[in-house]
Formats: sequence, structure tokens, C-alpha cells
Amino acid sequence: MTKPDLEDLIVASRERRLAGAERPDQDPGLARIRRGYFRPHDVELTAEDHHQLRIVSTAAARRPGLIFSHASAAVLWGAPLLTADLADVHALQPGRARRTTAGVRVHPTRIPDDQVTELPSGLLVSSREWTAIQVAAMLELPNVLLPLDHLVQSIARDAGACQAAVIDALLAVIPAGSRGRARAERNLRAVDVRSGSAGESLSRGQMILLEVPMPDLQARFPRFDGLGDDIVDFDWPELGCVGEFDGKAKYFREEFQQGRTPEQVLWDEKVREDRIRSRRPRVARWGWDTAISRRRLAAVLAAAGVRARRT
Repeated sequence: MTKPDLEDLIVASRERRLAGAERPDQDPGLARIRRGYFRPHDVELTAEDHHQLRIVSTAAARRPGLIFSHASAAVLWGAPLLTADLADVHALQPGRARRTTAGVRVHPTRIPDDQVTELPSGLLVSSREWTAIQVAAMLELPNVLLPLDHLVQSIARDAGACQAAVIDALLAVIPAGSRGRARAERNLRAVDVRSGSAGESLSRGQMILLEVPMPDLQARFPRFDGLGDDIVDFDWPELGCVGEFDGKAKYFREEFQQGRTPEQVLWDEKVREDRIRSRRPRVARWGWDTAISRRRLAAVLAAAGVRARRT
């Protein structure tokens, strides 16, 4: 089934009752989003898609005025997150704070009017800048770099500014003495807008915690045949090693296959790796299962000669 616009998927119990239709909780074709709201069971959704459905349902179920924030705002701004960080819908409502049984966490934090954006859907959301600060203060490494790399990257792109300028501007906005300020500063300084994917951001966050030498990102190696460059995710030139995060999408999604079969993609990748090995003799590869486990990633990196620094 082709996935339509997310908001069009939502089925409200009240509307079904008024129409005299079967109760949605008794319809096997529907899956629950939150109390009173459902969606078609056979639509494949990412974790971010499902969270966005919860956001829209929350806005419909509760009185107006909620400003979606933190991880929920990051989702609305298109940032990737791990499922573990999407357990609650987050919103701001100055002077009121409670966590409801419906999975909504309302923060009493005050937010300047110029840091609130109304999306075309009518939802109110904290600005990308304010969202980046909130995410940086709330989430820990390695998870925090998934949304933070994305948010800072998009802010820098739209402002025509460099990463350093954006980070300095964000640090200047953090209220003095605010809760989580030290964590926010630490996480913002770990951002790298060169990160090419969520998996790469997660992997880099793990590397920081593992205290291994930090790699150069998106390193380019000119091809000997003159046909462009081979680009690698991570490069440790002093160790003679490169690292590649391989998601399944590279081999099975049409936009990455570019008309090739998975077998052709795999062969082209082998030929590409042979070219890279002429520059760096060791190549480490890993996917999501490894990136999400610090222990497994440490083992993969160590086998390629990338180990924690000893003091």
C-alpha cells in the first residue's frame, strides 16, 4: 500500500461513532495511535512517521495552544531519532507540567515568541534553533547526534553560515543557569554537519564515548581513471584505515540503486573498495546492528586498528 499524507491516515473514534461505523478498536484493519485515534494497519511507517501521527493526534485531542518541542519538534523539522527517544510526545505550555497516561509530556518552559513557528499544517513548534538547544540539553551521546547534526546542518544551509558560526549563535542563546546547559554545550560542540546519514551520526557518537581517534568525514579519494572521486564516511589517514556505515538502503532502495540490481550494487561496491584499499589498506564496515552497540562497534574498529587512546 502506498503511504498517503500522514494526517490523512488518522481515524478518530468520535468521528466513527457519529457516522455509525464500527468502533475502530474492533476493526482489525486499524492500529492504535493513542487513545481515541487509529490508523490503517497495513501502512509501513518509520518511527518518526508514527511519532508524527501521535503529535497530530495529540493536537486534535487536547485544547489548542500546545507548542511541540524537544524530540517531537525535531521530528517535525525532519530530523532522525532513535525509537527509544520517541517514547513521549513533548510540548511546551508555560506554567503547566505533567506527564499524562496518553504519553504526552508537557514542559512548563517559557519560550520567546520569536522562537515559535507555525507550520503549514497549523501545528505550533519551537524553531529549529530552539529545538536544537532543547535536544542538546535533553538527549545524551550517542543518540543526540542524530537529530543535532541534522538540525545544525539545515540551519547552516538556510542561513548560508558555517558550522562554527551556527554553534556559537546557539550557545549564546542558551539561558544562563538553565537546566542541562553544560550538557547542551558539550553536545553542540560534538556536532559535525558533514555527517552523511543518521547511521554515521550514531557511529560518531559512539566513537566519542569509546575515546578512539576521531576520523575525518566524507573524505575524497580521486579515482585513477579520472572519473570523479571515491567518498568514504570516515577516514583515519594516520592509521591507514577508512570506515563505512552500510545501511540496507544502499543495496535495495531504488534511489540508491540507480537502475542496478542488488548484485550489481554489491559488485560495484567491491570494485570501489578495491580502489580505496590502494590508498588505505584497512577498511572497516558496519551497519545499524553494530552502530547501535558500542561493544560491537569497538570490536569492528579495533580489528581495523582504530583503538582507544591510552593516556
